[in-house]
Amino acid sequence: MSVNRPDPWSYMGPAEAKILGDVIYDKNEQARWCRAMLFGTLPYMWKDKATVVREMMFEKLELKPGEKVLIIGECVAECGFDESIRNFIGDQGELVVVDITESARSAYVSGIRGRKGELATWQFNYTKDYPDGYFDCVAVIQAVQHTDDWTETGLELLRVMKSGRRLMLGEITFSPNMVSAAGLDIHVESWVEKIFSRMGWSIDQFPYYSPAALHAALDHLLEDPQDFTWKGIELFWGTKP
Repeated sequence: MSVNRPDPWSYMGPAEAKILGDVIYDKNEQARWCRAMLFGTLPYMWKDKATVVREMMFEKLELKPGEKVLIIGECVAECGFDESIRNFIGDQGELVVVDITESARSAYVSGIRGRKGELATWQFNYTKDYPDGYFDCVAVIQAVQHTDDWTETGLELLRVMKSGRRLMLGEITFSPNMVSAAGLDIHVESWVEKIFSRMGWSIDQFPYYSPAALHAALDHLLEDPQDFTWKGIELFWGTKP
């Protein structure tokens, strides 16, 4: 999916314009619809396509009624992550939600890069005002790729967690495997190239922490760290000593 290939949109001709209108020649409109293909898809995937993995993810947190939980994520309400956690902890529990959706999208569009140079990453300082051991569990769902240092972030998230409890990371990723899978079919490869030719950044610029990278960053901080991968969804979890 080289960025040096011809522009896929340049092949839109009179036959396409007859059906869709001359607006298809407008690069701003092309960009708008390419972004529409990407934005707003997470709820569809998490709520309709990945229900079994979603249930597994929340079960791994081992939540109980009345507990305090922190969730850092993207499209938290739209994906129903907050509702799922509240079903476990009940009305007597406390759920703190940090939704990074606007920050993440603005970072992509504006080209913001973190301390290590990766696009749409930044330092996570969301828990600096919480005391040690405040939360029972912490879940980072669809925000795993946006911190610019997982060892630093892991230390801080574990600081505000109680011992013996779980840290859970979950992400539907833009991994090298996703790019390789798209390349196995010329239709899918061309669609992906066409979408990302107008996104404003290439698909290989998405930040990505692989399970191996998360193990390297966090294993020394956790007991029994484990991971699970299914169709582009990557889960990672471990227990605070």
